[in-house]
Amino acid sequence: THSSASLRPSSRRAMAAPAPSGLSGCLLPVRRSLVHLLDRFLDSFQNVEESVKWASDYNGGLVPVAPCKDVALRVKSGKIPDDLSGAYMRVGPNPYHWPPKKRTHVFDGDGMVHSVRIADGKAVYHCDFLDTPRLQFEKKFGAEWFTRIGEFSGWSGLAKVLLVAGKKNKLAGLAESQASTANTAIGLTPAGKLWALNEGGPPFRFRLDERGRPVSIGYDSLGGTLQENMSAHPKMDAQTGEIFFHGRVLGKKKFYASRVVDGRMTDQAMLSVHDGFHHDMFITENYVVIIDGSMKFGPEAIVKQKPLWMFEPERKLRFGIWPRSEKQMTPESFQWIEAPEAAEIVHTMFGYDEDGKIILWMPLGRQDDGNETGILGGIGDLKMHRVVIDVAKGSAEIQAVTGSHLKTEFPRVREDRIGRRARYGYSGLQGAGEFDFVGVLKWDFEECRLVSEIRFPPGVIGGEPVFVPAGEGEDEGYVAMFLWNSKTRESTFALFDFRTLSSEPVVELVVPDHDVPLGFHALWITEEQFQKQLALS
Repeated sequence: THSSASLRPSSRRAMAAPAPSGLSGCLLPVRRSLVHLLDRFLDSFQNVEESVKWASDYNGGLVPVAPCKDVALRVKSGKIPDDLSGAYMRVGPNPYHWPPKKRTHVFDGDGMVHSVRIADGKAVYHCDFLDTPRLQFEKKFGAEWFTRIGEFSGWSGLAKVLLVAGKKNKLAGLAESQASTANTAIGLTPAGKLWALNEGGPPFRFRLDERGRPVSIGYDSLGGTLQENMSAHPKMDAQTGEIFFHGRVLGKKKFYASRVVDGRMTDQAMLSVHDGFHHDMFITENYVVIIDGSMKFGPEAIVKQKPLWMFEPERKLRFGIWPRSEKQMTPESFQWIEAPEAAEIVHTMFGYDEDGKIILWMPLGRQDDGNETGILGGIGDLKMHRVVIDVAKGSAEIQAVTGSHLKTEFPRVREDRIGRRARYGYSGLQGAGEFDFVGVLKWDFEECRLVSEIRFPPGVIGGEPVFVPAGEGEDEGYVAMFLWNSKTRESTFALFDFRTLSSEPVVELVVPDHDVPLGFHALWITEEQFQKQLALS
């Protein structure tokens, strides 16, 4: 267990948030204090200790850690490939204030980047907070200020929504979209910029220094063209240099799809979608595909202490199709195609064009009334499927594949194949829990089946499998991830051969004297990409 003080980085000073416009300097502290007092009063009706039971899961595998740097990794088995050079990064929630004084969901933590720099046969680990405006303000304020997901619980949670939450950004001097934790995913733009992403704000830019240490830069407004939220999973087309993304303002029925060209947002189409989850999307060589699934957002669930999104069986899964040949992205240029049943997609693996049809691969969930835990309720286990969309006929068919009986999430494909064709994809094999990734699955798109799998030893938990290229071959490379041994409480970084998918790692490296918490999404950048992002200001 870590104290709040042990988590506070001492190497950089917090920056003061600007005073909100329209509030005089003398009234601002008073108004902040009044809101804070009301908030703390409502906190007294919430069970903070119960909300952080997740910290004891997996024998402490989710407990937040303090920043560290320049930790040389020790070889446990195997050998670092001689020609391997680049950097691995994974982001995840890591509460700065620990133990918290507010109800805190496992997704609520401040964004922390964990990086492994590999060069000259050596590997060095670092981790640090992303110094977002939200974190800067709370460090200066000396306490938790912004509303957490965990607080949306019971009548006091509803009171917070009605009386407190809407005032906090303004009193902190931040725009509505400027309070993101940047804790969900990492992206590399075609121009070489590194983004930390969370759907509650714009992309937060950071870089790795020459040793691979994370250095915060700030929100990327795309040359002043983006002032709103970007989803956590924009799609980068390395061939054309385009970026596609969707965004929303939760609870305000505002949803849009956008295109970025040469670092500037050039298109934005306001779309009419359900009040659903909308976490990910697809692109193919010829199409952009927006997902409108069967989850329904229900703020009334706060009082009932139920999930914020519940599965709506009357709401069929549908897809918004935009031809990339269109000159402008407009609402009218999207074709909406409905599947024959209700289903939900959280993360996408890959989409491609074949014989005039769009082929989409993803873990897919159907209704399960018995599941009312977590963020999404009423949905069953996510299992690999593919959807075949016939644009000409306006039809969508959901198909099971060989291996669809397995519970899986965090699907990925080679980054350089997005928007083109690929033969293989891969995903995490899930155990019982949300973070309980017990292996890796390899999928063959041409043969529509599970090719092979890795199952970790009992007690070992992985995460999102990230491809590390070692050549131009479809599966020529490695799968990289952190591993947590919940029995020995040891963190390691491992590379597995993606071609053979042998359960014996090519190399496993111990992170000495430091736990690496289980987290979210990750990315590998090659040496060329590392040097390119390093050269950017």
